[in-house]
Amino acid sequence: MTDRTKINNRVFFTAFIAIIFLNLFLFKGMFHSLAFAGILATGFYPIFKGIQNKLKWKKEVASILTCLLIFLIIVLPVIYIIVQVSRESATLFISIRTAIFNGEVQEFLFGDGAFAKIVKQLIDLLALDISPDKMTAKALEQMQNYWGQGLQYINLWISDTFSFLFSFVIMVMAIYGFFIEGEALKDFIFKLSPLPDEQEQVVFDKLSQMNFVSLVCNGIGGLIQGGLAGLAFWIVGIESVVLWTTTMTILAFIPLVGISVISLPASIYLILTGDTVAGIFLLIFTSTVALLVENWFKPRFIGNRIQINSLVLLFYIIAGMSVFGMAGIFYGPVICTVFLAMVDLFFTFYLPEESKKGSLK
Repeated sequence: MTDRTKINNRVFFTAFIAIIFLNLFLFKGMFHSLAFAGILATGFYPIFKGIQNKLKWKKEVASILTCLLIFLIIVLPVIYIIVQVSRESATLFISIRTAIFNGEVQEFLFGDGAFAKIVKQLIDLLALDISPDKMTAKALEQMQNYWGQGLQYINLWISDTFSFLFSFVIMVMAIYGFFIEGEALKDFIFKLSPLPDEQEQVVFDKLSQMNFVSLVCNGIGGLIQGGLAGLAFWIVGIESVVLWTTTMTILAFIPLVGISVISLPASIYLILTGDTVAGIFLLIFTSTVALLVENWFKPRFIGNRIQINSLVLLFYIIAGMSVFGMAGIFYGPVICTVFLAMVDLFFTFYLPEESKKGSLK
């Protein structure tokens, strides 16, 4: 290789890397819109292909119908839920504040009930300096802090309507484009990547399967768990049903944890406040729903599409949420899937034979 060729290569790769970073910088404001568009497009791609093949329609028509389907079953409900949750959050805040000022919380914690006796024994055992007045002041302070943060996010969503609409339009356009040019885009990425096509296809297939599982399988499972648990909450008379139903539907995406984060404390609260029958009913009903969905419905629906240890997936979701917020529920599994796929490729194609002989695999 001549000196001139070396210089040309260095200049080219320097310019190539620079333009890649420039593109990343340019599109960083649209990252979430494009990322969610990619997740939704790969998750709904089997539905798009089914519409196209079964009805013998052009890609453009099938893409429009699939985008409309996504709008009807995801976007519209999300908009309604955001509005309803903001209302019920305000109502819940007022109810808790009223209960604190009326002494109901103090009676529950420091009265003559069963839970109050447990609290008193713990305070005496640990020699804690906790009084009803201090507890009330601390509860009000924390509640106002959390409520202030919640109001800040709600006001941001409402006031930044233009930004929301812009992101939504970008996402829909990107989903439409992914459906229309998905194969061409995949071929372009495969050509750009230095890996062999068959290895890239392995990563792409696993990523598509994970997105389908996250959106469709876990989505339906989450709706079943959250919806039925919300119905149980309504039956036993717990207020702010939409708020709790939405929260449990989101939590149902998280393996090993799920709706128990809400349903278990709610059941215990009902039992400790004297509504034993309602508490036991809520505990048995929500636990049964969660067990059936997680151990019967999801395995049948998911089948052999993707197999990742639930504990590993839980850690990735928690890590994703710590970095990306609620979007981490989807980003975490995607990163986990790509990482495990690359590990499989490493063991299959890149690990030296002598290392394979000595490995545990």
